[in-house]
Amino acid sequence: MRIFAWILMLFLPLLSDEIIIDAKELIADEKSKITQLKGNVQVVRLEDKLNCDEAFIFLDKNNKPSKMQALGNVKFWLTLDGNRKIQGRANEVIYLANTQEYQIIGNAFVEEPAKKNEVKGEKIIIRYQDGYINVIGDEEAPARLIFKLEKEKK
Repeated sequence: MRIFAWILMLFLPLLSDEIIIDAKELIADEKSKITQLKGNVQVVRLEDKLNCDEAFIFLDKNNKPSKMQALGNVKFWLTLDGNRKIQGRANEVIYLANTQEYQIIGNAFVEEPAKKNEVKGEKIIIRYQDGYINVIGDEEAPARLIFKLEKEKK
């Protein structure tokens, strides 16, 4: 079932950018202020995209999104400041709107293809406006950073 942003406007405030969400099922509960999206969830906002099995949107007391959670086979493509593009995958991704923080959890992998930079870990926390990244490994797989050095021009 195709679900457009105007359906969510019943529960979300008007946003300056259009968000298009496709899912097999949408369950919105005005009392709990939680919207659940189930089955082949696809979210598109400008150039940003996210695909997952299930997603939740949590609203604050003013009905503004405070937290978004994507679960199961999560894949994403984001455009950062300066038109930098990153992509990644994980078991779960949480976005905290107030701090603009992404928590990428479970077999987390993020790459910047244009620069061949990669980060892997069990959990990756990114606050790109602050220039902050924290990569956490586990007993079986350490945190890993792979980047390509540019050759000096003489």
